[in-house]
Amino acid sequence: MTKIKLLCLLLCGILFTGCTMTEGNRQASYQIYYLDRNNNHISALEYEGTASQENTREVVWELLNQLETPAERVDYSPAIKGFSVLEFTLRQKQITLNLSKEYKELEPIQEVLTRAAIVKTLTQLEAIDYVTIQVNGENLLDNSGETIGVMSAETFIDNTGEEMKNYEETELILYFANATGDRLVKVSRKMMYNTNISKEKLVVEQLIKGPLIQNTASANEILPTINSETQILSVNVKDGICYVNLDSSFLMTVYSANADMVIYSLVNSLTELPGVVKVQIAVEGESKIRYREKYDLSVPFAAKPELVQGGDGKEGQS
Repeated sequence: MTKIKLLCLLLCGILFTGCTMTEGNRQASYQIYYLDRNNNHISALEYEGTASQENTREVVWELLNQLETPAERVDYSPAIKGFSVLEFTLRQKQITLNLSKEYKELEPIQEVLTRAAIVKTLTQLEAIDYVTIQVNGENLLDNSGETIGVMSAETFIDNTGEEMKNYEETELILYFANATGDRLVKVSRKMMYNTNISKEKLVVEQLIKGPLIQNTASANEILPTINSETQILSVNVKDGICYVNLDSSFLMTVYSANADMVIYSLVNSLTELPGVVKVQIAVEGESKIRYREKYDLSVPFAAKPELVQGGDGKEGQS
């Protein structure tokens, strides 16, 4: 009887240990992105990870290794090819990759697709929202010599087929709230975008997305203004007025920014674009609304530069 009890205890211990190891070493499946052989688009294949999700650095190295491993499909080419990853650093949900100098030899379309494959693969990790690329320790530059800043999966929305040829780089001027939510902060954001999307819509999308980098320990903290759940119903421009139609999530207060900051983050940002003089805001197609009992949305708004505090910010600079 004693032997049976002892055996049961041993079996329970083994089972318990096995369950603990599985729980403490969670693994996951990922999408690894590849370029097609003609460098026209990227596609993904599922990969079962082996590294524990608890160790982010280990998972990152595993995914980077897969990005340079030939796929089973002969028409797919690994994203990391002809260059190597020298090192990387992780900080506040942002990873900075340092690539070897051979990366600069990639053809323009191949380079954009390679970036897209790397970014979309790595940002699947919960610990990574943004990717910055350096080459041999120096910031990656675009054709005009400007630094390419932080990238997220949304930076490369439509990246298949001929649509990649419609991508251009742009620099947007966006306005978010300061740490106390009572003044606007001017931010410059560089990004790749699909020219099939209007810049007016792109501005609204980026405002909803919010600041890319936040330093919660700093008095210069930049805060979002618009509820991130807000959906864009339409954006168009006529006779100098940009008409922005948002869903009802826009009316929900989720951040500390006051009503002035919410309205004028939209207005000041959109009027930075050529051809936009005023902004008309509607919710679910209805403009006869008083926003927070203060602003009559049926009236178009002109920019208020006096709401902007001194000092500009640049996102994505390393």
